[in-house]
Amino acid sequence: MDKKSKSIILGIATLLVLLCYSCTQSSVAHIYNSVSRDGWDRDSLLNYNIQIDSLSQECNIDIELTYNNNYPYSNLYLLVSVIDSVANIVSSDTLQLLLADEYGEWKGNGWGTTYQQREEYKRDFKFPSSGKYNITITQGMRGEPIKGIERVGVKVDKVEKER
Repeated sequence: MDKKSKSIILGIATLLVLLCYSCTQSSVAHIYNSVSRDGWDRDSLLNYNIQIDSLSQECNIDIELTYNNNYPYSNLYLLVSVIDSVANIVSSDTLQLLLADEYGEWKGNGWGTTYQQREEYKRDFKFPSSGKYNITITQGMRGEPIKGIERVGVKVDKVEKER
């Protein structure tokens, strides 16, 4: 199977997954941003705009990553911020994602040369008010620009409490 066919199959599979997630009522947002094929610069900020309607609702926030064999490192540092509608920083964190094990084998799920990985960011997170929020992500690696990162996503789900 050639590279183009694999990319098409991966795209279709991703769309099917997104459609399945969009049908569930617990999903608040599931947004992906593509990264330039030329690489991801440290000053390239990825933005994810979400709407929070309920103050009492706790949410789980995950970071999703699609990467390929051109990524030169075993880990990835991300700088993640949650910003409210008046530009107050609600949360700001540095995350380290481990993409490969000690033997250099990619940890993500995938086939061919493309892999996907989901990492927990926030659990049982309560937004301080309802309204619009912006989650920003940039890479925190030393080498610029980093190659091999294809897409970065944010998934926000309502926490379903057992009754």
